[in-house]
Amino acid sequence: MKLHYSRPYSRFPDPGELNKRVLFYTRQDEPIGGSGIQTANLDEHTVWGKLIPVSDTLRLHSFQINKTITHKIIVRYRQSLYSSDQALINGVVYLIRGVIDIHSAGRFLSFSCEEMRSQPERGNDFG
Repeated sequence: MKLHYSRPYSRFPDPGELNKRVLFYTRQDEPIGGSGIQTANLDEHTVWGKLIPVSDTLRLHSFQINKTITHKIIVRYRQSLYSSDQALINGVVYLIRGVIDIHSAGRFLSFSCEEMRSQPERGNDFG
């Protein structure tokens, strides 16, 4: 009996699997005043994607190279997303550790990410 090894992402996702709104952006911190920092998000792109927690094995191996990977985000191919360094899904920030073009086909991108924290809630802007 031959065992088949199922590679992750060996198939392209079905369109219905891309069911999360993902905001990709590049974070830029700029000093303000004498001791403050102002954060700006550049090159924002919102797309549909799929969020996948990685296996414990992959997570443990990622510790060895000091680039923790907790999730994969799969989206349709867009060249403009390669410059992104963070993603936001449902108020949770993910640091992007790497990106690959699945099967080098120019159809889907897979982002290896580390879950960081929830986005702080904004207060009411009513004066």
